[in-house]
Amino acid sequence: MRRSPKDLHDETYELSPDAHTALDYAMQLANPQHTVTKSRLGTLMSSLHTLAAETDPDETTAIARLEAQRDSIQRQIDQIQDHGVTVIANAEAVEKAREILNLISDLPADFARVQAEVEKVNLELRQSIVEDDRTAADVLDNVFRGVDMIGQSEAGKAFGGFYDLFLDPELSHRFDATLESVMSRDFVDKLEPDERLQLQLLMNTLDASSAQVHDSMTSLSRSLRRFVQSREAESQQALTKAINEATAEALKVARSGINPGHQVCLELELSTHQAKSVSSWTLWDPQDYRIEEGVEVAEAGEVDLEELRRHIRESEIDWQELTGAVNASVQRRGVATIGDVLQDHPATQGVASVVGVITLVEKHGRRSEGTEYLQWDSRSGQHWQARYPVHVFDHAIEGHHYE
Repeated sequence: MRRSPKDLHDETYELSPDAHTALDYAMQLANPQHTVTKSRLGTLMSSLHTLAAETDPDETTAIARLEAQRDSIQRQIDQIQDHGVTVIANAEAVEKAREILNLISDLPADFARVQAEVEKVNLELRQSIVEDDRTAADVLDNVFRGVDMIGQSEAGKAFGGFYDLFLDPELSHRFDATLESVMSRDFVDKLEPDERLQLQLLMNTLDASSAQVHDSMTSLSRSLRRFVQSREAESQQALTKAINEATAEALKVARSGINPGHQVCLELELSTHQAKSVSSWTLWDPQDYRIEEGVEVAEAGEVDLEELRRHIRESEIDWQELTGAVNASVQRRGVATIGDVLQDHPATQGVASVVGVITLVEKHGRRSEGTEYLQWDSRSGQHWQARYPVHVFDHAIEGHHYE
């Protein structure tokens, strides 16, 4: 299935819950469970015993059960003190480890199923807002009050309980320590290399998968809140209402028995997009655009200094020329305005020369009273003039280079 998160530009492709189920089925066919193992029976009996204990409301039975557990623990302590620790055989340990690995192999499908259920809840909430007037008011009210509707769903609560437990610091530390202890046991060498790797990366698998589901829930909750608070829901409701009304009117017309070719006083401007059959598409063949001819190597030529200067002059203001023009006008007149400079030395670069003189006077000149006309000819030969505040140069500009 394809995912395209709104905050990212990339698309991701991942297995759907049904694909995980199909892979699990294929794995069972490839590696069937031939026997009912002691470990599996023990896990079943332990889970059933725990379920019975946690659902028993009788206080007397609960106390008796805890006392029996206490006595059993004390007997185990006495046994260890008298005879030492008795560990299970490697074969039985491998059997138990593979039961754990079977549970681990179900995790990807479980997380994918939870994420699919969360996305389904998000879609149902949006549909209820847009299409169902009876539930829309309640959903909108809860969203405006800050209630996390996705987190409060059955799927959200189930994952929230798992995620809170997973993030518990004490439990996480104990989990890491236990996993490290198990990986140091001798029986681990009896496992297949991929089984050892899967067991070793258990914490990373849980962390990455749970974080992905949590981020998805958070993103969907924020998106739903924006959908409501931005009034986009109202526009969607109006659009849905208009479509439903149009559909109802179309059904009335269809039931009235009007001929489909009947002329109506309505002009409908259709889209200019022309639909084409998929069969008319052709694959793009890179060979069609392949360059068969070899690339010719151009010979290196000599640089013409004057031509290079001309190109530079066309692309940049000739500060050296303008500085010399200003200094010549100041030497001739004593005090020269912008207009005087342009009169003595016409703008060879058009408006670029005018802009250059204005830049120089703002840096090296001073403001005076009144305005004057600045006149120049463009490169196409057209005459221009513009009124500009009077600025004067009362001294020469040192040097002949300006940056």
